Amino acid sequence: MEFGLQQKLASANSLASVQTGFWRLLPPSPGTQTAKWTKKCFWILQLSLVIGLVLTVRLVFAQPLPDNRPRHSAARAKTESRQALNPDATLTLRAYNYAQAESGLLAGSEKVAGEIFENVGIEIVWVDCPVSKTQSQTYPACLSDMGTTDLVLRIFPRHMAEKLHSPDEPFGFAQPCPENASACELTVFYFRVDELASKGYRADRVLGYAIAHEVTHVLIGPGHSEEGIMRGEWSRYDLQHISLGLQLDFTDVQSKQLRNAVLRRTTPPS
Repeated sequence: MEFGLQQKLASANSLASVQTGFWRLLPPSPGTQTAKWTKKCFWILQLSLVIGLVLTVRLVFAQPLPDNRPRHSAARAKTESRQALNPDATLTLRAYNYAQAESGLLAGSEKVAGEIFENVGIEIVWVDCPVSKTQSQTYPACLSDMGTTDLVLRIFPRHMAEKLHSPDEPFGFAQPCPENASACELTVFYFRVDELASKGYRADRVLGYAIAHEVTHVLIGPGHSEEGIMRGEWSRYDLQHISLGLQLDFTDVQSKQLRNAVLRRTTPPS
């Protein structure tokens, strides 16, 4: 009997083994196959969404500026456009504020003009001087001797400008000045700046550009260009550009002429 029971158990185990192997060899039912494909499609969809999200974020952060350059390229271009300051290319401007422009506005315009020349490798040193002789003794820097790199800036009100022979100049004028001459003068008409300020333009920035324009005439002569700072007359677009803090430039030729002119004034021929 024990032998018969063992034989039956062996037969049952053999059948179970065959049946187990049988179910492994049979293809899965249609329902099971559909579930597997559904699960696989779900993971593919999830992966696609993640990849799409990553690409979208990268595209957003790499989006160009209005001038079609990426942000880091635009910043680099702005940095590279500024010429290295030459320690010998320095001008000193003594400013005489006959128009009595507000001191903060004048300081702002001096900063604007200084940055314009810094962009072409020239440093400007400013010395604000009194217009009254009774005050001159309290400004010793304004009494020192002047050399070829010392310029005199006069800021005139309307009544002083009208006494000149050329009152129709848009913003001022500069005297012809040889490179071996000292104390060359340039004059800016503040009332012109004031008129533009009443129309909404930035007085400090316009005055700074007017000063830079006339300093350039002292250094490289009376000629004008068709664009940039040295246009004969700034358009409404130019004035808007200036007021918004955007840069009007010198041409490449003018930039080189300016640096060379200052260096020649620094070391005049013996």
